[in-house]
Amino acid sequence: MAAVCALMACLCVPATASAINPVSFSPVGNLTTARDAPGVASLPDGRVLVAGGYNNTDGNLNTAEIFDPKTSSFSPVGATMSTLRYAPAAASLPDGRVLIAGGYNGADVASADVFNPSTGTFTPVGSMSVVRELGGAVSLPDGRVLVLGGFAETDPTATTEIFDPKTNTFSAGPSLSAPKFSFAAAEIAGGKVLIAGGEQRHPTLFLSLAEVFNPAGGASNPVGSLPSKTDAPVGASLPGGRALVAAGRDKDASVETKRALIFDPATNSLSSSGIGNLNVAREEAGATELQDGRVLVAGGWDGSDGIANAELLSVPSNAFKAKLKGRKVIFTAANEGVGEATDVSTKVATTAKKKKRPKLVKTTTRHGGPGKIKVKVKLTKLGAAKLAQKGKLAIRVVYTPDQGLAATKKLKLRGS
Repeated sequence: MAAVCALMACLCVPATASAINPVSFSPVGNLTTARDAPGVASLPDGRVLVAGGYNNTDGNLNTAEIFDPKTSSFSPVGATMSTLRYAPAAASLPDGRVLIAGGYNGADVASADVFNPSTGTFTPVGSMSVVRELGGAVSLPDGRVLVLGGFAETDPTATTEIFDPKTNTFSAGPSLSAPKFSFAAAEIAGGKVLIAGGEQRHPTLFLSLAEVFNPAGGASNPVGSLPSKTDAPVGASLPGGRALVAAGRDKDASVETKRALIFDPATNSLSSSGIGNLNVAREEAGATELQDGRVLVAGGWDGSDGIANAELLSVPSNAFKAKLKGRKVIFTAANEGVGEATDVSTKVATTAKKKKRPKLVKTTTRHGGPGKIKVKVKLTKLGAAKLAQKGKLAIRVVYTPDQGLAATKKLKLRGS
């Protein structure tokens, strides 16, 4: 689920110029089979494989289907996996194949299948050393796949394994900070992995913790919390090295949720600013990023059965350039949106609390684009005095595409 590389920018939505319309989820039809906890991964031609899962009518599933974003439709795959797989881990491989590992078929399994889109078939490959369901899988920058955590028959596991597509075998990876399962996992910038929510012990210890795990050394760093203890959220990579964390079961309210959050590694924080909720509440969904930067969220559990509903999240690029020309900021952006010039201390949704200090720059905005957006820089009396005294002054510039997420930079305003 490798993220599409884009300009790294802070995902922060200023109170004065939040997204005009939040990024939103759109219905995109139904799966051919309702699937709770399917494995989902993208294919090289832009389509998406959805495999395994569970529903009350069919039980655990070994079937699969493919989503075509060009037609917004799902079609069955004729071949089946080597075993039934509820809650497998899935990830794309660099040669175009998809790894489907673990799951539950009446017992937790360690086996794995690889799907070949050129033949439309599944082939068994080497097994993991640990049985696991409700774990996670992410593609690593070197083309291997990290399979992490999960439930192993009687207890959650902190172990990870690395699948090498060149040999079709697994080897031991670095351990997680603690045993856990039923969490959201997504690759973020730098080949690291965001892990959020889940369970550490069933049925009594649910998590709100979000942490960044580094497969290179095994270090884990806390990066905040979800709004509540959340079981079975879903994660997916986003453009710019960011990640989506959505849905799940809110254990405080004891109900499936529509909530969606964005994690930005530039600020090490999660935020709901600038993004709308899912249309359908669900837990144990599958999700992956498409080649065009959109994210498919499919299937899940609605509290009583597996569901077939699927949704798409579209995140317009917020990449922009900005330069100062006198007392004007000249934005260059690919999409229509809002340019803003403001004080560096302006409170934003994802930044840590700062000590209050007098504003040096007044907030000014202008809507325009695609192309150039010109925004005047207006100083307060104190700001003008500081500029005259020091000859330079830091300002924050913010670009927010329509129906998109804000990005920020800092510029140096220099005196005449």
